[in-house]
This record gives sequence, structure tokens and C-alpha cells, in this order.
Amino acid sequence: MKRNIAALAVAATVVLGLAACTSGSSGTTSPGQPVALTMWMPGEAACQSCVEEPLIAGFEKANPGITVKLVHQPFSPYFAALQSASVTGKGPDIAEMWAGSYMDRFKQYMVDAHQFVPAELIKEAPSTNYFSEKNDSTKTVYAVPTMDQFYVGFYNKKIFADNGITSPPKNWSELFSTSATLSKANVLPIISGATGGDAVMNPLYEWAYLASALSVPEWSKLLNGDLPYSNPTLEKQLANWASLYTDGYLNKNAFNDQNTQAEFTSGKAAMWLAGGSWSVAEFSKAMGSDLGVMIPPFSSGDQKSLVQMAGSGVAVMTYSKHQSEAGKFQAYVMSDEGQAIIAKTGQLATRPGFETSLPALNELSALSADPSTVHYPMFDNLSQPGVTSAIQSNLGQVLVGEMSPTAGLAAIDGAFNALPASQKKLDISLG
Repeated sequence: MKRNIAALAVAATVVLGLAACTSGSSGTTSPGQPVALTMWMPGEAACQSCVEEPLIAGFEKANPGITVKLVHQPFSPYFAALQSASVTGKGPDIAEMWAGSYMDRFKQYMVDAHQFVPAELIKEAPSTNYFSEKNDSTKTVYAVPTMDQFYVGFYNKKIFADNGITSPPKNWSELFSTSATLSKANVLPIISGATGGDAVMNPLYEWAYLASALSVPEWSKLLNGDLPYSNPTLEKQLANWASLYTDGYLNKNAFNDQNTQAEFTSGKAAMWLAGGSWSVAEFSKAMGSDLGVMIPPFSSGDQKSLVQMAGSGVAVMTYSKHQSEAGKFQAYVMSDEGQAIIAKTGQLATRPGFETSLPALNELSALSADPSTVHYPMFDNLSQPGVTSAIQSNLGQVLVGEMSPTAGLAAIDGAFNALPASQKKLDISLG
């Protein structure tokens, strides 16, 4: 899931050679015989916000005779292990996949979902585009999305109300004004730090909104090297962001605070701007009606950008000896029954019309459907691994004043320039 993007982004650079941990189903099956499928996913077995286990339970009930064994693989080597297993044809029947550059190396091993899923259901789920050839779901669809996710910020409605703040800030000016009001009341405006088991903060979520000062087509130019990261727009964005720290509106240990989320949900800070929709269920349980969702207002005008992408997807692998049965699982994920299960877990279904019981998620869904919203993908799903690592390694230092915005952006340009020529021109066009 996206909350563990840091570990997997680094893992994308790991040299292959890891041994496969589990082999796929073997042999052929006669009609009427039971079929045992294997599915891989990255992450721990106990995952409160995961959709895989409920989907498998529903699928097995709807398809007697077909079972799915879910194998939880370690996060860091997940993609390297999956590639190693795929090369030898001994990987799973079904693999959890992430959109964008994560799936590029696996395209030859994934079956086109059009073979199993009705075209109208694929069309109803816009996030399927990011799992498709050239971001177009009328072409090859390599995986079907299991949930929609957003990069978002959160705020404490009670703290806001207690301090006379009626709505979350929508732009830089309002963010600094709101932070000043809270600071004068001895309230920490913004909490920042390490999350998801990382040692230091992961700036990828905030970076996506900082970079949304550029247009979506300009993101294509960044990713392809036609626009340098060292440009006046991004330098100004990083300078504003770093000012939040120097003005005292963030915790002093913003770079490596290990208790960020707990401190936010317990009311020790008014805002957390580096989160994702996958935390809504957990935060709602802790905060109840005090939880508010907000878009990081890193914008000179009112923020209209929304970073949204499929959090994960499931792919049927070409070397599976039970492609038909694995394809039924893909179809089940996209069916009304599957979408209802996803919504019931507290995640956003990928087709419209399936509301969750969590108001904050439904608010995000409504915002996504607003005609004035400008949709951006998750930048790190598309950027080259070396560039992603440079963003992670340097921008946190920019925030806490250990590095200037100019130096931080120059480091990212350096990482891009060091890429092999084959990685510099991505086959991608965002519009």
C-alpha cells in the first residue's frame, strides 16, 4: 500500500538475484477439480486497512472450488523478489501491483485484464488508466485497481473551532495565517516526522502538492528531462514550505519524530499535511467527528489540485497455469459485490456509487468528482527510482533548514542526469 512507498521506492533499485519465496500453482486441472491459486502482496499479515483478505473471502464464497492463498512478502524486496520469480516462471498466479513505473518491468508477465473483466466495468474505473498501456484503459490493462487513494492532509476540527478557525486553509497565505493564530494560542500548528517505520520523514506526499504548482503537462516535462527540477516555480514552493519550519509552525524534531501520527490523533497538533486516505479509517477510530480532511494548501491561489491514484491493483501472471480462475478473481474485484466489499473495509472503491461509512472518505470522493478539481497522479509512482530516492533524501533536509531549496532541487537534477539514457525518456504523457 502507498503508506509504505518509501521502502519500496528504494527497493526499486535493488539488484536482482533474490530467490523466490513461493511458487505459483503447478499442473493442470480437469473440469470440476478444486483449484488452488496463490496471490502475493507486500506487507504484514495484520493490516487493518487492507482489502485483500475480505475480497478473497468473498470470492471463495462466490466461487466454490477455487481457493486463494495470500502470501505476505516483505516490503523492501517485494518487487525484486517478484521479478526474480517471474523470470523463472515460479511466481504467484495473482500479484499485487502498483501503477506507474513500478509495473513497467512486469508488463511481459501480466495478462490483459480485458480477457476477464467486462469493458464497461473497466471504463467505469478511471484509475484503471494508470495500470494500462500509455495510461489508456482501451489498450492493454495489466492490472485492475483494488482501491482509489489520495495524498491528503488532516486537521483537528475541535482545535480549529476552539481557536475560532472556521475552515481549513486553502492557500499559502491562509496556511501561514492559520498557523500564526494557533501558535499564539500555544497550539502546535503542524506535526511532521517519520511514519510507516521509516527513520526520517518521507517528503513524497508533500512533494506532490508542492510540485502541483506546475501543470500536469509540465509534470511530463519534468519526468522526461525537458524541464529541470531547478526552476523558479519549484524553488519558490520549497522556500515557502521551509518557512513553516523556520517560523516555528512545525515541531522542532520534524525531520525524525517517531510518533507523528499518534501525536496528531491525540490532539498535540492541529494539522498533519503528509498523509494519505489509507489512514482515514484508523484516524476516524481515534478521533471520531473531530477528524477533518484537507488538501495541503501549497498554492498561491485556492488549492484545486488533488493527488489521486489507484493504491494497488491485482494482476494475473502469464506463467500461471490457472489463468482463467485467476481472471475470475480480477472480475470479482471489479464487480458490484467486490466494490461493495472494498467500501466496507473503509477504502474507496474504484467504480462510482459505493460509499463508505467514513464521512472523510466520502468527502474526498465528492471532491474528486467536483468539475473544478484538477487531478494529479502520485508523482513517485511515475518518477524514475533514482529521482524518487533523491527527492526522499534531500527534501526533508530542505524543510528543516539543513539544505537550501536551490541545493535540494539541484540534487534531484543531478540524480536525473545520472540516469541511464534508457530511463531519461519515459513513455508517458500526462494531460
